[in-house]
Amino acid sequence: MVEQNIQAQFKQAWGLIEQSQSIFLTTHEGTDGDDLGSLLAVRLALLNLGKDIFSAVKGGVPESLDFLPGSETVEEEMPGLNFDLIITFGCNRISRTGFDPIKFTNKKILNFDHHPDNTQFGAVNVVDARISSVAELVYGFLNFGRMLINKDMATCLLTGIFTDTGGFKHANTSADTLESAADLLKRGARIDKIAYQTMGKKRPSTIKAWAQGLEHTRFDPDKQMVFSVLTKEDLEQIGASDEDLDGFVELLNSIPQARFALLLRQDGDMVKGSLRSEPQKQVDVSEIARNFGGGGHKLASGFKIKGRLVKQGDAWRIE
Repeated sequence: MVEQNIQAQFKQAWGLIEQSQSIFLTTHEGTDGDDLGSLLAVRLALLNLGKDIFSAVKGGVPESLDFLPGSETVEEEMPGLNFDLIITFGCNRISRTGFDPIKFTNKKILNFDHHPDNTQFGAVNVVDARISSVAELVYGFLNFGRMLINKDMATCLLTGIFTDTGGFKHANTSADTLESAADLLKRGARIDKIAYQTMGKKRPSTIKAWAQGLEHTRFDPDKQMVFSVLTKEDLEQIGASDEDLDGFVELLNSIPQARFALLLRQDGDMVKGSLRSEPQKQVDVSEIARNFGGGGHKLASGFKIKGRLVKQGDAWRIE
């Protein structure tokens, strides 16, 4: 059900789009199934309206998502063009795009997000922290605008909903979420294909990365925390990338003795942290993430800090 305040945001968003011809689409750096799926669905809808669409994502399209229709059109760098409108997906603040903030100065921005800590940086902000995913939000937005959702758009949107709900098993899965997913299935999306591509298919480097991560897993009984660490040397030795670790922190979070899970790994000259918990464990991991300059949801958050992970005996430190 689309509530009144969201309807008002939808109306304002469509007004911005109607006034614009040249439109740039982007997500947060290191995109995921939810935000890339949302971008690609909106891209197809706007192309059908005759708009000139450009899209780029810092870090490019992950291999696990290159099956999505239109993913081959997404660039890695923001073109130096003068756009009428910029649309962001899943960014709680503009710096999350990874692009130079100067490129967004004095530009009209339409902001789609479901993070509770969104900074409302857009001229119009379509933000609802109660909804399962940006893709579910975009599904409502396209229906509000009476856009025909075809098979390709349905595939993109269902991928977003499926991945951000953990395959419909997270607490953010509502009756409305399942109704939206059911409609997308009716429109031609294949959930078996989506599940295989995003969760079922594992590269050899992924298996090696998870094995190394499990070997490094520790449990802190005082904090009731399970954690694992992967250094730059670990990742280089097994030939793994950050993409290979998608889903690993959820595996750590399945350990019943732990109230929350933390994964630390090297990402260039930064240390990237991912935090997960469950409703019954009553830990707000977004508060932990904010202590390190990050943020996110109560049950799924992250952060990045400058430094290098170094192993010392049976422990690690950040230099």
